[in-house]
Amino acid sequence: MKLTDLRNAVKEIEFDEEKQERLIQEIRAEKRSRGYTGLLRAAAAFAVCVLAAGLLSVPVRAVVRSLVQERMEEVPKAEITEIGEQIQRQSVDANGFTRAYTEGEKARREKLYAQYMDGLFPTDELIQVDSEEEAAKHEFCFLTTTSVFYLPQDRELTDEEILEQIDFEKKLDYALQEQHAEEIAERKAAEKEQIQKTVAAGGVTEEQAVEVAEGYLERIFGLDGSGMELTHYYNNPDPDPAGIAGTYAVNWSDMGSYTYYYFFIDAADGTLRSMSYSHDTEGTDALRPSVTEAPGKIDDIRRQALEFLEEKLDISESFAEVKSYYLVNVTDERVSRTVDVLFTKEDGASYLVSCRWDGEIRDFAVDAKEDYAERLRTRVRANIDRYQNDEGREVQIEIVEN
Repeated sequence: MKLTDLRNAVKEIEFDEEKQERLIQEIRAEKRSRGYTGLLRAAAAFAVCVLAAGLLSVPVRAVVRSLVQERMEEVPKAEITEIGEQIQRQSVDANGFTRAYTEGEKARREKLYAQYMDGLFPTDELIQVDSEEEAAKHEFCFLTTTSVFYLPQDRELTDEEILEQIDFEKKLDYALQEQHAEEIAERKAAEKEQIQKTVAAGGVTEEQAVEVAEGYLERIFGLDGSGMELTHYYNNPDPDPAGIAGTYAVNWSDMGSYTYYYFFIDAADGTLRSMSYSHDTEGTDALRPSVTEAPGKIDDIRRQALEFLEEKLDISESFAEVKSYYLVNVTDERVSRTVDVLFTKEDGASYLVSCRWDGEIRDFAVDAKEDYAERLRTRVRANIDRYQNDEGREVQIEIVEN
């Protein structure tokens, strides 16, 4: 897997654009989303492949429940091998859809996903075809050559069809994991050794880090993790980006509604290094104000960011400087989806809080002002490059600081 392939995969994960850009920057590694969600094969492919490159430790969509695991293990080896080879033959980096899910389909998928994880499996298999001519003969199928789900145009998916899609996605994930089983095993062994050293030096265990993250999940979101998939692993300090090196990643995923909660707990002292929350990209996009309206919203966003620090994280400190930042595409007269608020102390250490335009908190990180400034400049360059590569046009993007 080439680094450019990793970059392509990152762009299909259901993060808003700022998170995509930051993740691309951090791994130093493009295909546009074509449907309701991008967190399908690409997310699994990204997670497994960066694992093999030594950047993460487990797949984002690990198969964690025994019933599903048993079902995957019962799939004939030849079928799993063929799925893996099919993925390698495809020229795209994410699954696409011929139309977006309806609101009704989204709601039913959320319920059906939970039932699937508890053992409610489809009666039949998803139909796979190898040509557009053949795909046109079916209301619902998967075109293997372009990795596109063909959905009914004049009706909603049935429960059986949604289950077939979920089941097929799980097989894709499982096939990717099987392809990289050896690399994963080697990585886990190295992690175990590093964790032992960290704990011996006075650090926290992985189990303790999960407990800390559970506390933040409850405090920030009022959730206890019930009904979600829990994944946790150690980020090796050598190959990982500086922002998450030497941390335990503790992630909860609601794959039915495509909602994700990520916490990075410092392995040395058990403190929260960063937090990220991802859901409803379409809703976030709809909240963007016009370029002229944006400045009038900043004071309220900064107030909500400060309340988050004080009320959710118990951070009440004196700051030498509080600044907000967002990007403006001058060419298209369009602002970025989120606003960053940087709270900087006298020594230059900072807390970064990223918000939607309605003030909802999406990210938190312990940061350094200089590091953030450099990443912000890199985001601008990444945005400009993406328009050039994807659309073949040049745009002017500026940083607005308040």
